[in-house]
Amino acid sequence: MFEKVASWHHLRAPWREAKWLAIDIETNGLDAKGDAMLALAWVRIAPPRILQNQAEYRVVNTNLELTQSAVIHQLSLSDIAAGLPLEEVLAEFVKAAEGAIIVAHNAQFDTVVLQQALKQTGMKWQPDGVYCTLRAERRRLERQSQTLKPDSLTLAACRERYGFDAFSGHHALNDAIACAELFLAQAFRFSSGHHPNARSLLKEGR
Repeated sequence: MFEKVASWHHLRAPWREAKWLAIDIETNGLDAKGDAMLALAWVRIAPPRILQNQAEYRVVNTNLELTQSAVIHQLSLSDIAAGLPLEEVLAEFVKAAEGAIIVAHNAQFDTVVLQQALKQTGMKWQPDGVYCTLRAERRRLERQSQTLKPDSLTLAACRERYGFDAFSGHHALNDAIACAELFLAQAFRFSSGHHPNARSLLKEGR
């Protein structure tokens, strides 16, 4: 009950006062429900800043055979061998994410992977909300009646429209920070001329 009341007040606070946490998850494939989590990164957003000194990146130790996805994400067998047990990674994340609104690009994938991992380890956690930078950008472009071309909603393509430099993707920490930057650009554009609360901004990214 206390958590629900706290969440209610949190979402009605000005968006710049809310607790936002950008995340990115690397997996062993493209099946959110079936493939294993290989790495998890998160970084706190305290608008207008991204607290990179509080950014974290954790590799998960797994015995599963690595696929091409691991190579794309710049992970080697030695990286995996030196990783932490899934339970430790999730426990650290849950502590950092307590009472946070999650920000991710293609957030549905990340949240499904996360919930599957939590279920696997017998842990429970729910964010105060989930903001998807991909969905927010799609909504903005559709309002402008723009035709969405293939690959127009990738993280790199979305960032380019806001004037960000190109970045090297497919590393969870780099992607989490890049997503945080995109979120702030979207949020400040959305809030220009008024002062929305966290709930109003959250609706843009649902």
